[in-house]
Order: sequence, then structure tokens, then C-alpha cells
Amino acid sequence: MKNVTKYLLLLVAGVAMTACVQDLNQTPIDKNSTTSFNQDACFTKCYQTLALTGQEGPAGDGDIDDLDEGTSAFYRLMWELNEFPTDEGWWIWNDVGLADIRVMNWNGENDLVKGLYYRFNIDVKLCNHFLANADDNLDKTAAQKAEVRFLRALNYSYLLDMFYAIPFTEEDAAPFFKQEEFPNDNPAYPRYMTRPEMFDWLVAELTDVIEYLPDNRLSTYRVDKTAANLLLARLYLNAPIYTSTDGKTPGEAQWAKAKEYAEAALNSNYKLYSEHTTHQFDVKDSTGAVIGQDNIMYTAYQKLFMADNDINGAQNEAVLMIYQDGKYCRAYGGIQFLVAATRDANMFPWGTSAQWKCFRSSPEFVYKFVPQTKAASTEKDEYHMREVANDDRAILCSWTSYTTNKWKLTGGQSAEFYDSWSCPKFSSVYSTAKHPSESVGSDSEWPDTDIPLMRIAEAYLIKAEAAFRLGDPGTAATMINELRTRAQAKQVTSGDITEEFLCDEWCREFWGEGRRRTDLIRFNRFAGAAADANSYAWEGRAGANSGSFKSGVEDKWNWFPVPSSDKLSNPNFKIDIETAQNPLDGGDGYGYGSAE
Repeated sequence: MKNVTKYLLLLVAGVAMTACVQDLNQTPIDKNSTTSFNQDACFTKCYQTLALTGQEGPAGDGDIDDLDEGTSAFYRLMWELNEFPTDEGWWIWNDVGLADIRVMNWNGENDLVKGLYYRFNIDVKLCNHFLANADDNLDKTAAQKAEVRFLRALNYSYLLDMFYAIPFTEEDAAPFFKQEEFPNDNPAYPRYMTRPEMFDWLVAELTDVIEYLPDNRLSTYRVDKTAANLLLARLYLNAPIYTSTDGKTPGEAQWAKAKEYAEAALNSNYKLYSEHTTHQFDVKDSTGAVIGQDNIMYTAYQKLFMADNDINGAQNEAVLMIYQDGKYCRAYGGIQFLVAATRDANMFPWGTSAQWKCFRSSPEFVYKFVPQTKAASTEKDEYHMREVANDDRAILCSWTSYTTNKWKLTGGQSAEFYDSWSCPKFSSVYSTAKHPSESVGSDSEWPDTDIPLMRIAEAYLIKAEAAFRLGDPGTAATMINELRTRAQAKQVTSGDITEEFLCDEWCREFWGEGRRRTDLIRFNRFAGAAADANSYAWEGRAGANSGSFKSGVEDKWNWFPVPSSDKLSNPNFKIDIETAQNPLDGGDGYGYGSAE
């Protein structure tokens, strides 16, 4: 099992974000502690914000006020808002704020939108606090600062991707900038960057910090140059969305840079994990007598998302892992919700007792692996669906021998777990276990599986897509075939590579990993007239097998609104009610507290 050094975070507060974010000024829990700056504790906390939600665990002293702590996690919020409005699945519970996210009807008062906004911003503030207070006389400080600058850039990259107006600070306390630099802004408040400004800052920041990051990470859960190269590649691939006023202008120079940085990442020590594991186990009757033997295979792709993915070799593909442990790192917004949400008692054992059965696939997603004509008669669990799909990435469950319930493909906006196949990609099963039922973790409820936030597989698809857009489908096919070889899937040729195929291949490789919305937007298949022209459909919007919500979706749904409380309290948000709908006037395309 894993172990981790646990620090008590004791920070001196700067000026907090407006509205519902708590000060960083925390009362010491340990009676022997002081409120002086603890550099190692703060450094650790900058990483821990990717996994944890407050000062206790799994709940009790959250970072963000007025939001259920279990739903306030960096990963869970990012994941939910990038997955729930898309075709990958349907969250059947009606948690606060989720109903509007599923059907694209959110506004600046939505709890999850506010939680996402403040989570990213409090994490940025924490990084700024470290950078302002770290002791430059210590040998370790230069390396720590480089890593924290990367983490700050990572949070800003998500703000850039998910919001149109981005509050920006590099300072720990007001004044946040010099008045003469921005004479029309109030230096006592964060200023708002446009998307092109934020993109330019991120590129400059990452290009600079990459020189200070180590060539190889100092531990499994820290970052190195490859993480910066991969994030730059991601930014450049999406640059036409971030740097043009219409969000659609092609950028050959930007795609060339995406390809360049993807190649830099591919030339690192990170490699696709490709080792399958097969175990033989005894089959017993109801009395416990052995009546035969059978095999179970944990594929290389599946092992990326299993409980020992920090030591089974999969860690060599993960460029950035979010630490999770059933004993030492508990949060309802980490791996717990990914594992529990897709399971019920009738399925194969999954390494924990947690079973929420609240997230299932959509039919549209199922058909990316199994043709519609074949899907209706498919009866396979998550360990054998690959035999039908001819693709190891199809970790889906349509039937198990443990139940008379059969998953259906009716989809629709219902609260029924069985209305489409289960999608149990993440588990807390150890690949050393001869059978999932024999797997034992550090805790009976809390999973041990680390979250691979960034995988080197992304560099393959970035290079493939960039090459295709630059007129080189042959290179695209070569890169994609590397991934398909690992997945034991059919090889493709340059003639197979189209925009539709690329969009689907991103889904097949990265489904359930919190990026589907971003990819759909880049392929003009999420909102706006282009999405309508491409006949993109999902359960919230007139899907072929779904209920009907909207026949057309405005461009503004391609991003989320700044919470109304920040708009009203920060004078640097330069719009009034009359111009609130126009992002080009300095706003975010939304009114105050309204989605209309």
C-alpha cells in the first residue's frame, strides 16, 4: 500500500476572491503548530488541491463555503462540467445544480459553475501565496517554485478553457498590479483577461518555466518538463478556440506548434503502457467445490485505471498522477466518485463497497464501440466486452451472470441506471488479484486508484490531429495506430482519417477522463450552428435515441459564465446589464444570474 507524508497547511491569508471562497487564514488544528509560513506544507498543499477538498478528509473543513464539500473538488468539478453536457453519459441523480448542467441550461448562479470557478481561483491564490513566501535561500526552492508555477498554469488553462473572462493575478495580495499598467482597472481587485490575453500569458509562462523544471519528475506525483510540453501542446491544439473572436478561425502555425510540443513530449521517458495480465482462477459451484478453471485478463489499457496503477507500470504513461489512497487520501470528489458512480451490486466486484449507481453511458457513446445492430444482442461484462468491440478501451458492461437485470439502450432523460450500459472504466481492483473478488485494498470503501490527469497517449492524438489539419493524414494514421495496437483494435489507414473519425477516436481513448466537452467544441460539435450542421446529438439535445431538449444551441454554451457575485463585486468586470450578453464588450456572454 502507499504511504504519504501528511502536512498541516498553515497559511497567512492575502485578499481572497470575492463571494464564497474562504480565506486561506486557517486556525491551527495541531496545538503544537504555529501560524508561520510552512514552505513544505504549502508546497504539498498546492498538489493536494488536485485531490482533496479541505483541511480534513473526506469532509469537515472545506476550502469553499456554501457548497457541498464532496462536490467541491478540483477533479470532480472539472470532470462533471466537461462530461455531463456531452454524449458520453448521463448522471441520473438530481444533485443541486446538475440538472441544468445535463441539459445545458446553466447560469451564473449554478452551484457547480460557481464551485468550479472558485476552486480554480483559490488554487491559483494558493500557488501565488507559495511563490510570494518561499525562501529563495534554500536549495529546494527553485525546483519547488517551478512546479508550483506549472500548477498555477494548469489551473489557469482550465479557466481559459471553461470560461470566457478570466480573473488574473500573479500577486499574493492587493494591489494586484500597478495602476499605470492598466489605468482603467482597480488594482485592489483581480483584473479580467480576455481569452487571447490568457492564452499568450500561459504560453509565455510555460515556455519560461519549462527551463526550470526537472528533466524527470522527482516522484510519481510531481511534474517535469514533459508535463509542460504536453500542456503547451494541448493549448496550441485548442488555440483557434482561444485566440479568435469567432472561436473557429483555423491556425496552421498554431497546429504546427501543437505538433512540435507533442513530439517533445513523445521524446521523453514516458511510454504507452502495453503489458496485459492474465490470471487463471478456480470456478466453484454453490457448495464451494471446484468444478473447473477459467481465465481473466486485465488488459494494459484497463490497468491504467486499476488500484495499483502507481506501481504496475502504468505510472510510466501518466505524465501527471493525482494521488489517491483509501487510507491516507479520502475525498468524495476524487477516485471515489468515479468508481462508485458506475457500479451496483449485480456487477463484478470492483475492489470497494461503494456503489452509487448514478452514472451510465449513453447509447450514442456505446455505438462508438459496438454497432447499433449488434449492441441490442450483446451480453458481456466489462472484462469481456472487448471481445465484441474488438477494442480493449470498451470497458463497458451490458450483462453479468450475477443478475437477471439487463442493461438497455433506451437512453433518455431518466433516473434509471439500466437505461444504457454501465461504463466502469475505473476500479479499485489490483491487477495482481487472480480474480476481482479476491482483490484487497487499503480500505473496504475508499479506493486506492490514482487518477491519471495527463497521459502520454494525449501527445499521440495531438500529433495525429495536428498532422491531419496540416494535410498529413499518413502521420495521423501512424500515431493513431500506436494507440490502437495497445488497445488490440483494428489498424487504420490514411484514408480512414476524417474529422468525424478523429473526434470519435479522442472519445474512444479518453472517454470518462474529463475532456469530452473540450474536444467536441474543437470539432464544432458541441454548440452553435456548426454543431447543428454536424447533426451532433446527445441525451440533452434531440439525440436519435433520447429525449428532445433543443433543436439549436447558442454559441455561449461553449463556455461557462462568471458567477454573478463576482461580476457585481469586482469593478474590473467592465459590463453593465445592457452589454452583459456580448463577450466582445468585456463580458462573458451571459447576463447576471440568467441563462436567457
